[in-house]
Amino acid sequence: MVNRMLCAVGVAGLSLLFVGTSVQSSPGALRGATAVNRTAARNQFLMSNQQTRLAERAGRINTVYGPAFSHGVTAAASAESFRLNNAEMFGVPAADLVAASPVPGGEHVQPIMYDQATGTYKFTGFFYTQQHQGVPVFRAVLKLLVRNEAGFPLVLASADLRDLSGMQFGPEVAHAPMQPVAVESAMQRAMQVTFAAGGVPNVASTRRVIFAGVDDVAVAPRLADESVVEIDEDRWLIVTDAATGEVLYEEHMIYTVDINGTVSGMATEGIGTDICEAEVLTGLPYVQVSAGLDTAISDANGDFTITHGGASSISVVASITGTYFNVFDDATSIESVSDTITPPGPATLVFNALNTDELIRAQVNAYLGANVARDWVLQHNPSYPVIFAQQDMMVTVNISGGICPGNAFYSPGDQSINFCRAAGGSPNTAWTSVIYHEYGHHVVAMGGSGQGAYGEGTGDVLSVLILDSPLVGFGFFGNCTQSLRTADNTCQYDPIDCSSCGSAIHTCGTLLSGCVWSTRNNLVITEPVDYLDILSALAVNAVLMHTGSGIGFDITIAYLTLDDDDADILNGTPHYDEINNGFADHGLPGPEISLIAFTFPSGLPEMVAPGGTTSVPVEISPVLENPVPGTGKLFLDSGGGFVEIAMDEIVDNSYDAVFPATPCGSALSFYFSADTDGGNTATWPSDAPLSVFSTISGTGSLITFSDDFQSDLGWSVSTTALDGPWERAVPIPHSTCLRGNPGEDADGSGMCYVTDNAAPANCNTDVDDGATVLTSPILDASAPETYINYSRWYDNTFGNAPNQDIFLVEVSDNGGASWSTLEVVGPGGPDADGGWVEASYRVGDFVANTDQFRIRFTASDTDPQSVVEAGVDALALTVIQCDGPSCPQDCGDMDGNVGINDFLVLLAQWGSVGSSCDIDGGGVGVNDFLNLLANWGPCP
Repeated sequence: MVNRMLCAVGVAGLSLLFVGTSVQSSPGALRGATAVNRTAARNQFLMSNQQTRLAERAGRINTVYGPAFSHGVTAAASAESFRLNNAEMFGVPAADLVAASPVPGGEHVQPIMYDQATGTYKFTGFFYTQQHQGVPVFRAVLKLLVRNEAGFPLVLASADLRDLSGMQFGPEVAHAPMQPVAVESAMQRAMQVTFAAGGVPNVASTRRVIFAGVDDVAVAPRLADESVVEIDEDRWLIVTDAATGEVLYEEHMIYTVDINGTVSGMATEGIGTDICEAEVLTGLPYVQVSAGLDTAISDANGDFTITHGGASSISVVASITGTYFNVFDDATSIESVSDTITPPGPATLVFNALNTDELIRAQVNAYLGANVARDWVLQHNPSYPVIFAQQDMMVTVNISGGICPGNAFYSPGDQSINFCRAAGGSPNTAWTSVIYHEYGHHVVAMGGSGQGAYGEGTGDVLSVLILDSPLVGFGFFGNCTQSLRTADNTCQYDPIDCSSCGSAIHTCGTLLSGCVWSTRNNLVITEPVDYLDILSALAVNAVLMHTGSGIGFDITIAYLTLDDDDADILNGTPHYDEINNGFADHGLPGPEISLIAFTFPSGLPEMVAPGGTTSVPVEISPVLENPVPGTGKLFLDSGGGFVEIAMDEIVDNSYDAVFPATPCGSALSFYFSADTDGGNTATWPSDAPLSVFSTISGTGSLITFSDDFQSDLGWSVSTTALDGPWERAVPIPHSTCLRGNPGEDADGSGMCYVTDNAAPANCNTDVDDGATVLTSPILDASAPETYINYSRWYDNTFGNAPNQDIFLVEVSDNGGASWSTLEVVGPGGPDADGGWVEASYRVGDFVANTDQFRIRFTASDTDPQSVVEAGVDALALTVIQCDGPSCPQDCGDMDGNVGINDFLVLLAQWGSVGSSCDIDGGGVGVNDFLNLLANWGPCP
């Protein structure tokens, strides 16, 4: 992205602009800033939730789904447990996630998926916004979905969170007033891009935020001011650097839709404009009606009863004003109607009675359509944020000039929907389809989601489901044979360009409406009576779990999770086939349902005994099909390819997987399978052997050397480069400089080796024109099963000639007299775009096992020049032990005595299979504990 380039995401319906910066991070670079802490948290989560799945977008976890992954005595306790224990796998400290809705005035706790039959909610949503040192992070949010049942299982997490990489600032900076330069910059930018013809800009509101990017684009975090600038009827959100006033992001807050035909709503019946459809007398809901000083509100059908004393003749009066919406007209007066009656009447009040004036018709249609859309949303979630209690929402009709005629838009600043009068062959836009679409933008905004393609798609979905028609904007082209868009389409998901139908936000949005319409067609067959209620409830409540403004697999997962009835979508949902097939028709299938389920009561082994005594309990249960008893198998690869091993069946479909004798020190890969009564063979992992489990053969492990680089243990640096030599330091944070450099060390100790850790104004601190070499002291790697482990960082994605250099790792068995290549990173590839990567190699596979072992790391910048940044941390030599202790109970320190250290290690390994204290081979438990106590003291 070139410096200060404006990327137009849309024009009609929604105009969303993003301002790039000249120093834009790659997803890998941001991921690396907290990758070790994040990786450890992620691995810990997956070990505790073996069948739960994670979905990532732009290198960040954005969806956690599958079997329930948190429980609690209350729904809130379940959500809080997840936040406190797992926030770091998103790269965010738990303390930075604040219980607050992203919607102003919204609630942290949100009921979701209303059951009209019971009057209860299936789920409770919990919303958290990210803050740092009391400053909100721009549009960073975590949403958690908890089922309202015993144990309160948490079944879905949706996240759009930002890695701040140790960003620090003082309270006097964080809460200082907006600087004049920033105010001036915001107003000047709004004047440059506004649709308003003239006018004086006014900063309507501002707040201090941390800006670290939007949606899938990540940039170096910085303090910023979020300002809403008004110019006449136009409105822009401008984010500027708090210190310099540099424009970081801008968004047009008038969300528009293409000129979608003529009016239809309160009077015009059907899907099209008033030139395509007839007007019918329709009850107007929630209108304020008065008789003298007495007033009443009409019900949903337009009926009302005014409490009134006396029997004299009186005039009953009403205008297009109601409890939930007030209509404003940009071209003429709001119509008022009256009827003089003698109590008890009835009084008959008819708006647009003559039906000869486009302007009056637009008033009626807009008012009716807005109320229909609101009632439809609350029918499927009576507690929808803001909307459930909102009154007096503004609806403006017959706008001319500016971005009109022939358009419509939603303005989140004042939460209004707005429609333009007919002109130049374009119809008046106040008709059903357009009204529902624009109200859909309001639903998205109040749901705490981004707009963009998702907002356009959701707007179309409202029109499609309320009208039960795929045609959106029917009559837009001035005839009654065409629509502006249709949900009856074949658009296919494209991870780069959004969809095969196009990447512009309106055409991209048809991907979502296409998925919904295909699902609707599937449900018509299986649920011919309730198909619209089922799908509408999913569509409304799915908005509450969406983050960002894109359309992807997370939407499919949300629909399936909301439809689910047992806290595990991986075993199917009541309408899995209809939903999955509908979304799959457009390239967005849901997760594959397991035919049978594999569970491991004692977990999976971190190490297996070389002698073949390790046994892993395996339970196989039905999901879609029944497992066939006696068919359970273990597939093991110890270096020569996978070998099939029949598991020992204890009772039907309950097995012990016994690992055979394997060469000590060898890396092992394994997976499981069983047959089903449907004639299929299921594996776990489900895509095995593409994905497999791994372990190592040994009786224990011993770390013989470890260096976290907090002190100098004798490493040396040599360099031919003009700049950028290795140095042991605390890495400068990404908030200071982000140009491929590590933002923090790998193991959290503080220091590591990095190339050039200075931070001049231009951040030009990388290796330049040559090589720099980091060499270890002489180490003892003489034990046969010695492994070298370390974390490395390498980034070669910046500069004029990126992805052409390499990072070389070499080892020596003669103190450095000669060297052998251990690994080469680059040129290019996933390991060359930043991020801490853990590496582990068996020394004996590369050099002889001697006590003269050395390792060295070389970072080079060769012609043509580019940005080269490297780092090394957490280096250790680990010996896999192949001879057991003199007694198996000496499983902790292996010092020839069974004592307190062994007891503490046993407690730490409790429940694990194949670890050093798994004496009986069935998982560390009570029997191992009793065995250890019985042999307390010196080994025989």
